[in-house]
Amino acid sequence: MMIKRDPQLPAQIKLGVTALTFKNQFKTDLWTTAIQPLLTEIEQQDDLVTIRENPRIQATKQVYKALGKDPARFRPSSDSLWRRVAKGKGLYQVNPLVDLNNYLSLQFKVPLGSYDQAALQPPVQLTKGAPGTTYPGIGKSAINLDHLLVLADAQGAFGSPTADSIRAMITAQTTTALIVVYGFGLTTAELQQCQQTVATTVTTYLEAAMVNAQFSV
Repeated sequence: MMIKRDPQLPAQIKLGVTALTFKNQFKTDLWTTAIQPLLTEIEQQDDLVTIRENPRIQATKQVYKALGKDPARFRPSSDSLWRRVAKGKGLYQVNPLVDLNNYLSLQFKVPLGSYDQAALQPPVQLTKGAPGTTYPGIGKSAINLDHLLVLADAQGAFGSPTADSIRAMITAQTTTALIVVYGFGLTTAELQQCQQTVATTVTTYLEAAMVNAQFSV
């Protein structure tokens, strides 16, 4: 499933997309071998100052402002996630792919989204949300998409770097998915490295995982 890019978007926005098939079960315990050590490291080393000063967090917020969205009111998910862990609140266990998604976001310091490919209807486009548009968010009643970077298919928007929709969320029944790295400010080489890490992490920790394609947008 390819993704078209709105040519009017700022050039510093890059997506790294991984298409995979898998069983939403752990092959190896991601929590004990990867997530918990990373959470401990963040709790010991990071605070709100180090988060605000991080170049990737700053680059993400700059793009939000360029699109006309206030990153203080509509925080990038990477910012919210990192703040939560630095405050000692840990992470919720959801399901293996969502847990892996959160781990990679904390590792890369950029937003990631994982989407059930079976719920999507091509064509898919990376674009800017139109005024007045919303969707039901995961754990939230409605996400204001006005001037927010969004992924949209034939049915409308389904994902963003702030919060994703219920419609395309990963469930225990999901077997085909797209993992999207929202690479704000990343160089081409840095995005390629993120993609390599995604592929390695997926095949290491998810049962019967196979990477079918990787591409940038």
